[in-house]
Amino acid sequence: MATTIRAVKTGTIRIRPSHRATDMSKPRWRRRLAIILDRDWTQPLPIYTYLIEHDEGLLLLDSGESARSTKPGWFPWWNPFFSCAVDIHVEPNDEIGPRLRSLGVDPTKDLKSLVLSHLHHDHADGLGHFQGTDIVVSDENFKAARPRITGSLLGAVPGQWPSWFAPRRVTLDGAPAQSFDRSHPLTADGTVFAVPTPGHMAGHMSVVVRTPGATYFLTGDATYDEELLKQRIVDGFSENIGVSLNTLDRIAAFARSEPTVLLPAHDPLAEQRLAERITLTDD
Repeated sequence: MATTIRAVKTGTIRIRPSHRATDMSKPRWRRRLAIILDRDWTQPLPIYTYLIEHDEGLLLLDSGESARSTKPGWFPWWNPFFSCAVDIHVEPNDEIGPRLRSLGVDPTKDLKSLVLSHLHHDHADGLGHFQGTDIVVSDENFKAARPRITGSLLGAVPGQWPSWFAPRRVTLDGAPAQSFDRSHPLTADGTVFAVPTPGHMAGHMSVVVRTPGATYFLTGDATYDEELLKQRIVDGFSENIGVSLNTLDRIAAFARSEPTVLLPAHDPLAEQRLAERITLTDD
């Protein structure tokens, strides 16, 4: 069976323009304050997860957002980011569980692994659909997101994680992959693997899928869209501008070394690039 990738949209999110693309000359506290004070919104951006169909089984990158996130009490009341800087639109049928079932996939039985790029709310709030599934996250990211207060300040919602959530925490200390000096295999044949893409959040990782026709780079939030990557512009919530820029440069260098289709989590053009197999160096 040929490896295929399917974009699974789990609702939309609007963010502030200063969140999508920041003034990289400012310190972190100024960049994050700018997000809170910004009164404009982006267009609704997709919340994509990606289903990878491989000979060894089905893998899913990220679990999307929960419809309950729009209800009072889901996010910590004391964190202004959640109340002022995100506008989430997720209906119950948009959640990842119903979306997978509509594709004939049982999230608790049919997945080889759920891989989390990082534990921010719009990538991990759908965890409740995956009890009994092998869930993979980087050890560094889990340690950053797990504390109730500091994790919430970083954009995670550990207070809403299921009581059974005990992911397989991995360290990316495997073989180099082109511009990345280390990786972590997700399939035995080595065609699906994670690479470290920190900056947006400590321990953030992306998933690479190699197929005979092209390589697919599933970025999570390492970049919000292809144009920002090409322009070397970092998002406003990034924890470290220098680290984020280094990550962008490594992704771009990877794409120069082999034909690579870029698939971020919130890029409105991702599905078109996936369908038409448009690589980063095509335009």
